[in-house]
Amino acid sequence: MTKETTPLLYAALLAAVFWLAWLVLKPFLPGFVWAAVLVAAFRPLHTWLSRRFGGRAWLASSVVTLLVAGFVVVPIVVAVIQVTQGAIAGYEWVQTSYAAEGFDLGLDQRFPWVGDATTRAKDLIGLADVDLQAATMTAVKKLGNFVAANGPAIAGSAFGMVFSFVVMIVMMVVLFASGGSLAAMIAEALPLPRADVLRVVADLTVLTRSVFISVGLTAVVQALLAGVMMMILGIPHALPLTAAVFFSALLPGGTALIWIPVSIGLAVTGRPWACGIFVAWCAGVVSTIDNVLRPIFAKSGVEIPGMMLFIGMFGGLIAFGIVGLFLGPIILYLLRELTIVAKAAA
Repeated sequence: MTKETTPLLYAALLAAVFWLAWLVLKPFLPGFVWAAVLVAAFRPLHTWLSRRFGGRAWLASSVVTLLVAGFVVVPIVVAVIQVTQGAIAGYEWVQTSYAAEGFDLGLDQRFPWVGDATTRAKDLIGLADVDLQAATMTAVKKLGNFVAANGPAIAGSAFGMVFSFVVMIVMMVVLFASGGSLAAMIAEALPLPRADVLRVVADLTVLTRSVFISVGLTAVVQALLAGVMMMILGIPHALPLTAAVFFSALLPGGTALIWIPVSIGLAVTGRPWACGIFVAWCAGVVSTIDNVLRPIFAKSGVEIPGMMLFIGMFGGLIAFGIVGLFLGPIILYLLRELTIVAKAAA
């Protein structure tokens, strides 16, 4: 073996080891990321408890992790279950209504103008000869076949969620207790000034806490506002629908994904006044209050442009799922800061 080929072989071996290490660590990544987000969000509580427990960091870490699991994670899991149950109930309602009143769910009898409007719309867009009922039933059958064929994959995803939850709990304890030393190790490893790296890490912690609190609390308020009105109006399945509003509220303007179908359901079931009240409340209050609450909850002291925050949240959501709402802005902020630090050090 010549001296020229030795570095190439070493580089190839190192690349292969890095790739294999990535494959090993990839299943743990969602749990790691969620743990980091929650640790950043609840770091002040951990610091306060550490002082109360006489500096026993591991005891404080265990207590905070249990509190977060009990008051944050468990309610979210319950909300997911509620949404699932609501989806099943909605599907059963559609089946029952379809069997009793046909494909239009009785709309033609209650609102004759709906049939005329549908016919004109089909003529306008060139669908006059298309059998929408047959097309819809075919799509439903395909969806059922897809779910049946991908049952093992769906079960595997459920197992993956449980696995990520366990990883998240374990990593939260570790990060709460040893987060400072890990940050110091990162500062030593990076070829950048130590003071700048520590500043960026501290800013990332504050930014993560700010985004988590602003997005999470805003979604809670919007869900409660919608849920209270649904209970006042006597809308069926108000609890699972409230949970669905919470998850949709994580997206700007996402609450309309829930309240618009609910409003249509009120109109279809012959409750026009309830429909009008619900539409006015959701469109005027629920869907707009996030513009007021998010800036209030996001007072973090970390300067980040609004457009960067917007792009980071939506891009992160597409790239990484729900956790991307927090991870996206962090990545963009980290890119900006490391670029500034690298230019200053050059």
